[in-house]
Amino acid sequence: MTRRLLAFALCLIPIAAIADETIPIEQEPRHHLIFENDHVRFFDVELEPGYESRYHWHRSDGVFVNISSSPTVAQDLGKEAVRRGERAIGETYFIDYGVKPKAHRVTNSGTTPYRVIDAEILAGCGQADAIAAANQTLLIDNERVFVTRIILHPGESTELRAPCGLLVSVSGGNVTLDGESSNLPPAGFKWRQQAATMTLVNAGKLVFHGVDIRLK
Repeated sequence: MTRRLLAFALCLIPIAAIADETIPIEQEPRHHLIFENDHVRFFDVELEPGYESRYHWHRSDGVFVNISSSPTVAQDLGKEAVRRGERAIGETYFIDYGVKPKAHRVTNSGTTPYRVIDAEILAGCGQADAIAAANQTLLIDNERVFVTRIILHPGESTELRAPCGLLVSVSGGNVTLDGESSNLPPAGFKWRQQAATMTLVNAGKLVFHGVDIRLK
């Protein structure tokens, strides 16, 4: 019995050692905290080929949007690594880390950069109108967010509705928001918190691809 207990204790040592090395997401070197307020935290994550992230914690619900693609290897703390294929550029998904916190690490196993934005949802701004405007396609509708994909050809427009939201640029491009011009790079963003609907126009010469995250 003593030998069995000793063997069991020895097996736990590596897991305990790894757990001690976990860090908050904002301390992971490639997870760059770009913007933060009472409602969201916006991380721009870019892993160069071969980079293996440190084990880091996700503790808030998040909307993720892929900006550039590469195969990756993901490993949850204490579990086997899992190989993942390339995600499509613009692929968008919600993970309820606020309910199910997780520590993991990710390795870029490909030959091109892997880039994704993580919009952590901290607090809503009030009731959101759950209707997709023109030139938008519904992606996610849950108790935390209403998320749409925006595709605008040159000169086309759409509405960004109240009370608050985060426009994420996938393709990059020149846009105007209520007449104010912005040159958004890939992974660029515009936070808004307003009482009335705003008009987004593609003022550039190429198709603009964006994702709008409206908080509830």
